[in-house]
Amino acid sequence: MEKYAKIINQKTKECEVGFGDDAHFFMSLGMTLMDVEEAYNGNWYLEGYAPEKPAPTEEEQRKNRELAYTQEVDPITCHIQRLADEEQTPEIIAEIERLKQERDEKVQEIKERYPYPVGE
Repeated sequence: MEKYAKIINQKTKECEVGFGDDAHFFMSLGMTLMDVEEAYNGNWYLEGYAPEKPAPTEEEQRKNRELAYTQEVDPITCHIQRLADEEQTPEIIAEIERLKQERDEKVQEIKERYPYPVGE
């Protein structure tokens, strides 16, 4: 996107970007219209120079999985446990089995969403 900007690091092509519409002010700061892009870290770069987000480490993925299990799987497990405390009618048994399947699918989805690095 085109914005008033000034390169602040010649090696990385990181830029300082002016926001707003005061072209005269931006030019007084040495900025010119340039094609820039925002990187994953919030910094701005000349278009085509923004660094890509690095792959998460094994530790980051472990934490991501732990959080996902806590937020997405544990509530299903609690629901299963509450139902197990009730009289085991055919409807309750069927609901527990459905929830177990849902939980298994959610675990697999989390593993796919947060894979551990391979070959490190």
